Amino acid sequence: MAGTIVLATALDQPGITESDRLYADALERRGWRVVAAPWNGPCEAFAGVDAVVLRSTWGYYRAPKAFRDRTELMAAATRLFNPIGLVRWNLRKDYVGKLAVAGIRVPQTHIVACAAAAIDKVLADAGWDQAVVKPASGASGYSVELVKRATLARQVAGLSDEARASGVVVQEFLPEIADGELSLVYFDGAFSHAIRKRPPPGEFRSNSCYGPTRNAETPAREVTEKGAACLRALPETPLYARVDGVVRDGGLIVIEVEVLEPALFLEFDPPSAERFAEATVRRL
Repeated sequence: MAGTIVLATALDQPGITESDRLYADALERRGWRVVAAPWNGPCEAFAGVDAVVLRSTWGYYRAPKAFRDRTELMAAATRLFNPIGLVRWNLRKDYVGKLAVAGIRVPQTHIVACAAAAIDKVLADAGWDQAVVKPASGASGYSVELVKRATLARQVAGLSDEARASGVVVQEFLPEIADGELSLVYFDGAFSHAIRKRPPPGEFRSNSCYGPTRNAETPAREVTEKGAACLRALPETPLYARVDGVVRDGGLIVIEVEVLEPALFLEFDPPSAERFAEATVRRL
């Protein structure tokens, strides 16, 4: 037995997901023992192991300080993937502005207080009638809304406590989202596979809770290279990453980069689990 790798999950869903089971099996075929442990469970589960891989740590955004504190402890005790520097970088969506400064094509994005007046000023200054608003610390489509100036006060009043605590991202609405959002998956900076998530009619969000259709996709090389260039703008190369975006005029517009607990859709390309496992073992 080579050693033990913990896949960090969450108390409300402590087991390994169906997709991550493909990854765990690939690691086990390489001689590693793989176990699951909730990030918000007992600390002892992460002691004396060879590595912790953050996988289905869903709901971390409801307790961002606790999550950051726990991942700091993990990083001090063992090898953490993704590394703690990337965890810190990805916890708040102000990283989108950093990507823009690095020359990555992103939607126009502003972070402001969760207040109707602040959001309305962004819309007025940009000349927008509508925009996507999401918590500055959040995931999984939680409390993400397409707000309109005519109904702004009511919509902002309905945003989550997490949005009020963290502030909100006000982002340009991209009409290309109707044709689906591309999710590009990379291991050690190299493109692995992709899927397209199409929202149902009348919806703009493509997160799983909104019932999108999902299909394997073979993007153009120019698109996957833009995704790889985006990852080169990060503080360090992630073991795993998902770059979400849309294509306009043949080029990728990056909406989000996920290096904490992204769904990697390994089931859409089973050999990808082997690539993920190989990339992991190379780092151990």
